Amino acid sequence: MTPPVYAAALTPFTEDGALSLTQLPPYLEYLLARGVRGLLVLGTNGEFASLTAGERRAVLEAYLEAVEGRVPVVVNVGATAVSEVLALVRHASHVGADAAALLPPYYYPLTDKGFTALAEAAAEAFGKPLYLYNIPRYTGYAIPATVVAECVERGLARGLKDSSQDLAYFTEVRARAPRAELFVGSDTTLVEGLEAGADGVVSGLANTYPDLIVAVVRAFADGSSELSTWRERLLGVRTLFGRYPYLAATRYALQLRGLHLGPPRRPLIDLDAAGREELARTLDPLHHTLEEVPR
Repeated sequence: MTPPVYAAALTPFTEDGALSLTQLPPYLEYLLARGVRGLLVLGTNGEFASLTAGERRAVLEAYLEAVEGRVPVVVNVGATAVSEVLALVRHASHVGADAAALLPPYYYPLTDKGFTALAEAAAEAFGKPLYLYNIPRYTGYAIPATVVAECVERGLARGLKDSSQDLAYFTEVRARAPRAELFVGSDTTLVEGLEAGADGVVSGLANTYPDLIVAVVRAFADGSSELSTWRERLLGVRTLFGRYPYLAATRYALQLRGLHLGPPRRPLIDLDAAGREELARTLDPLHHTLEEVPR
């Protein structure tokens, strides 16, 4: 069985930073036509931290309307205020999100007891188990494998999206929580995460290159000799994007493929003219390669 690829979906903006939700239907069709089988909305790539609570509700509702139940929609409900987390998770339940992902509150140091209590309250508010969302380089808190295992055993969590890039951690979670659904959330360790037993992939590069990410996962599942070639292409793009403001590069590369979701929202910055020219020139060979990928 081929692990499903979820896109860590973008939030469309106008040039002046307003929401541009009319762009969602063509963006969604682009993803689904190239093999994406689920969405994580309002995560890191969705720039949730730059949105108001009201905007986050509007974005989720627009995604659900566009998806029409064709693929699962998981929504990040993380926030720094517990009351906001619970309000977001109740809204997600009310409007029919398939799952909610709980990001640890950031800024203040967090204890295991405090996070577990939040997971308990959020799962109760949602009415079913959550996914835990581990991305310690941004939150300052790495969800311990023991906490993941406890939350799964208590029925608070279905599993984990791990964006830590820590393969030893991922392996420990797999061992301690064998019933958990584990999603590798880092493109740089995508293949290694699959080798460590990931049940699926949540990919930022799947926004722009869903065909590339799906090709990597299929090659892994099939034991194909092409896996190393696809993996090298993936890592090449990820390294290239790392030379620029990442989300600006992602959005411009998507524009080169025919979809304009606007620039990132301030305080993030867009590419300058020189950066756009260089990126377009470097990506052109990959775009020709992907035109030949079976869908």
